[in-house]
Amino acid sequence: MKTCMKIALLTVSSLLLILNSAGASEYPFGTKVLATDNDIGKPLYVMPAGTTIAYWDTGVVPGYDDTDVVYLHTSLAPSVTANDVRLTPFAAFAAGSKVTPIDNDIGMPLAGFGPGGVIRYLNLYGSVNYDLDDPVYFHQNAPVPNPGAFATVTNDVRLTQVQGIEPGTKVRDFDPDHNKILGLVGAAGTPVLGPIGFFDANGNGLYDASDDVYLNFPRGVPIFTVSVNNVRLSGNQSG
Repeated sequence: MKTCMKIALLTVSSLLLILNSAGASEYPFGTKVLATDNDIGKPLYVMPAGTTIAYWDTGVVPGYDDTDVVYLHTSLAPSVTANDVRLTPFAAFAAGSKVTPIDNDIGMPLAGFGPGGVIRYLNLYGSVNYDLDDPVYFHQNAPVPNPGAFATVTNDVRLTQVQGIEPGTKVRDFDPDHNKILGLVGAAGTPVLGPIGFFDANGNGLYDASDDVYLNFPRGVPIFTVSVNNVRLSGNQSG
């Protein structure tokens, strides 16, 4: 009897380890692809229908706020599903981790950000385009002080490190990157998410736990591939 119990516990432990490590990238969430990285040139595929950025309203305060968890939601379901990517931490799960069927946030209801929610970058050096050192944000649908412009607001989500502040954190009122003018990732009229794709790690033609997700801007040339300055949107944080 004791032997059977030990085997069962080992089986469950092994399953949990596999599930929690599923989709673990060679590189951490929120890092940018460099010319010498091993994932340069990998082919990328279009995300599943319905992919969007949404949040789970934890209910502390109605509407989106600092306590809510933000996801790259990868299905048409109205709730958190397996293989959604957490863009902010939840409990012991780091930003960049994928949801598994045994996690506590599976099935939680999701709310959308509306048409104003978009991925944008902070142009630190004033060049005419998006550069390797420019940090990237998910900018929520919120008013800004300067009509016609987009600026970082409280609870925007950092998708890359910004002045030593980790990706997956939210902008606070007095942070150094609060109320900074943002540029658009992509040309005017680019869809809300911009070009996001996944590398089909197991070759099954479907997006699943083993696949890495990228913000593919600038787009791979000549085809849809992992390129310098892409942002990794999955993979647990290092350290």
